[in-house]
Amino acid sequence: MDTLRVARDLLADHAGGVVVALRAAHAADARGRQPLNVEGAGAGGIVRTDRGDGCNAVVGDFGARGGRVRMVVGGHMDAPQELPQHSLRMALETPRIRRAVAEDAAAVAALVSGLVPSVGDEHRATFVVEGPSGLRGVLEMVQMSDHLLIEHLVAPLDVAAAFAVFADAAARGIGLKQIRLRPGALPESEAVRLGYRNNVRTVRHGYLERIGVPLWRDGTAPFSLSLYYRGVWAAIALLIGLGSVSLAVFSSTELTWLHIVLPAVVCGGTAVFAVWQIVLVVAAARRSGNRLVFSTTAGLAAATVVLAAAAIYDRALPALAELWTIYTGDAELANLAVVLSPDGKTLRVDGSYSTGSEAMVEKVLQGHAGIREVVLSGPGGRVSVGFALNRMFRQRRLATHVDAACASACTIAFLGGVERSVSARGRLGFHQMSFPGMGESDMYESNRDMKRFLVRGAGVTPEFAQRVVDTPPGSLWVPTPTELLAAKVIHRVKP
Repeated sequence: MDTLRVARDLLADHAGGVVVALRAAHAADARGRQPLNVEGAGAGGIVRTDRGDGCNAVVGDFGARGGRVRMVVGGHMDAPQELPQHSLRMALETPRIRRAVAEDAAAVAALVSGLVPSVGDEHRATFVVEGPSGLRGVLEMVQMSDHLLIEHLVAPLDVAAAFAVFADAAARGIGLKQIRLRPGALPESEAVRLGYRNNVRTVRHGYLERIGVPLWRDGTAPFSLSLYYRGVWAAIALLIGLGSVSLAVFSSTELTWLHIVLPAVVCGGTAVFAVWQIVLVVAAARRSGNRLVFSTTAGLAAATVVLAAAAIYDRALPALAELWTIYTGDAELANLAVVLSPDGKTLRVDGSYSTGSEAMVEKVLQGHAGIREVVLSGPGGRVSVGFALNRMFRQRRLATHVDAACASACTIAFLGGVERSVSARGRLGFHQMSFPGMGESDMYESNRDMKRFLVRGAGVTPEFAQRVVDTPPGSLWVPTPTELLAAKVIHRVKP
C-alpha cells in the first residue's frame, strides 16, 4: 500500500485530482489518480500550490470563486500549474500547509515533544504551518486500512480548523470515509468544535460536504460561508412554507382537508428546518473562536427566530384557521334568512354569507318562478357566495334593491340585478377583498380581478371600481346615492 495512497492517487497533473505525495512523481502515478472536485477553501479546497518551496499547499477561503483546482500536499511536483492568476493572491492571510522536512525537526519537537517529522515513511506524513516567528502548528496523519488517523494535531484554533479541512480533503481524495483522532491528540472541547464526536469524524463525499456546509449538521466551512449558505436556505424554506399556505388559500379547486393539512405540515417542517439552519449558523460562529462574532450572531439569530415566528403567527396561522372554519361549515356566518313575500314576487335575503348558503336562495328561486325582485341586506361574508348570487340574479334577470344596509360581499350579489335601486335610506358599503393572514400584495391578483368584474361584469365606471379596490379591508366606503347613480352602480333611487 502506498503511503496515504498518495503516490498514485493524488497527483497535480489533473484539475480534479488531489495529491499527498511522499516522493517525487513518476509516470505511473497518473493511472492511480482518483478524481476529486475541490471547490472552495475552508471547505476542503486547496487553492494553490507554490512550485518554489517544495510544493507548499495553501488553504484558502474562496467559496466557489477559485473554481475547480488541484491539490498537492507536500512532496515534489513537476506538473505545470494552470490556476488563474487572480486566485493566487487571495490566500495571503490563510494558513500555509506544507510537508515537514528534516530541517523542521527541532521546531516540530518544540511543539510536540519527541515527534520526528515523517519524511520517508510510506504510511505516515507530517505537515506544518509556518508563522512569522516559527512553526504555528503540526499535523501528523497515518493512513490505516479503513480510516485516516490523526496522531498529533497541535495548533491554535484557526490553524487546527485549516488542518481539519486539509485532513477531510485528503481522506476524500484517497477514498476513506472516516478520520480518527488518537486519544489525547486534541482537547475534547476543541475536537468537538472541529466536528469530531468520540474522536471520530465521518467524511462524506457530497458537494455540501466538500464545501464544508452539510445540510443537517455543523461543518468545517468558515463562518462567512456557513452564514451565506444557511441564511439562503433558511429564507427559501420560510418562503416555501408561507407560499404553500398562499397556494391553498388561492386554490381554484374545491376545499378539502388536504388544503389545510398539507400546508400546515409543509409550513411547520420548513419552519423547523429554517430554525435549525439558524442554530447551525450560531454553531459556526462559536466554532470560529471569536467571542464577539459568536455573541453578535447568537443575538441576531434569536431576533431572526422571533421574526420568523411572528411571520408564521401573523400569516400562516390565521389563514389555516380560516380555511378550517370554511371546511367545517362556517358556523359563525351561518345566519342567512331567506323570506318570500306573500304575493310571491319579492324575495328578501338578509344576513351573512357562509360557505354554501347560496343553496338556500337557489332552492327558493327554483320553486317560485314568479319572483321579480330580491331585496338584500347584511354585512357580507364569503365572496364566493356573493358571486354565486350575482350569477343567479343575472341569469334570471331579477331586479335587486337595498332599503337598509348592504356591505362587502352583499354588494357583489346586488350588482347581479338587471335593475338596481336603493331606497332613500339604503346604503351600499364597499372595500377591497381580503383573507386572514394575506397581505395586500397577496391579494393583488384577486383585487385586480375584482376591478375587472366591476367594470366589465357590473358596468360601473373605472373610477368607481378603482376607489373600491383602494379601500382597505378594515374600513368601508359608503358612496352617496348621487355617487352611485353617476358611477352606474344603481339605476334609480326609490322614495
